[in-house]
Amino acid sequence: MDRIVEIRRLRRRVQIGAPDPTLTRFSGMVAVTELVDRLGMIKLLDAAIGPIKTRDRGFTGGQVLVGMAAAQLAGEDFLVGLDRQRADTAGQQLAPVPGLSSTTAAGLARRFTDGQWRAVETGTGDIHTAVLAALPPQPAAALCQQVTIDLDTTDVEVYGRGKRGVAYNYQGQRCGRPHVPAGHRPRRCWPRRCWPRS
Repeated sequence: MDRIVEIRRLRRRVQIGAPDPTLTRFSGMVAVTELVDRLGMIKLLDAAIGPIKTRDRGFTGGQVLVGMAAAQLAGEDFLVGLDRQRADTAGQQLAPVPGLSSTTAAGLARRFTDGQWRAVETGTGDIHTAVLAALPPQPAAALCQQVTIDLDTTDVEVYGRGKRGVAYNYQGQRCGRPHVPAGHRPRRCWPRRCWPRS
C-alpha cells in the first residue's frame, strides 16, 4: 500500500511544458568544435577554395562545409537539418559554425565553381596533413604505411518517379544505392599526450 502511495506522489511531480533552452542533446559537439579549432579546418578549407562571394562578410566556403558536416555528425540527413540545429539555442553555443541556415548554405553552395569543388579535396588533404603534424613522428609514420579502402552500399530514399537507377528496397522504399568508400588505417590507441595542447 505504501508503494502505491509513493508511485502516485511521484507521478504528480512530472510536468510537461516547453523544453529548457539552456539544455541540448548535442553536448558532444564541443569536442568537434575543439578539433575544428585546433586543426584550423575552416582556414585550411578557405585557403584552398578561395572566396565564393565578392563581399567579405557572412559565411565563407570553409564555414559552409564545416557547418554542414557538423550537422551530419549530429544526425541530420538534409539541409533542413541546419534549421533544426539553429533552433537549438544551447547547441549553437557549442557548434563550430553557429547560425548557418539551410537557405544560406544552399545559396552559398551554388556559388562554388567546379574548380572550387575540386579544391575542397586539396583542403581536406591539408587537414589530414595538420592531423599528422599534431601527432608524434612514430604514430604518424605508422598511419601513413598502409591504407585499406572499403566500399559499402547504403540506401538513400528518393521520392521522384523519374529518377534513374533507383529501385525498391526490402522496406518498400524507392532508393538509390551509392557505394560509399571508407579508408581504414591500422588500429592504434592514441595516448592523450599525442594531441596538441592549447
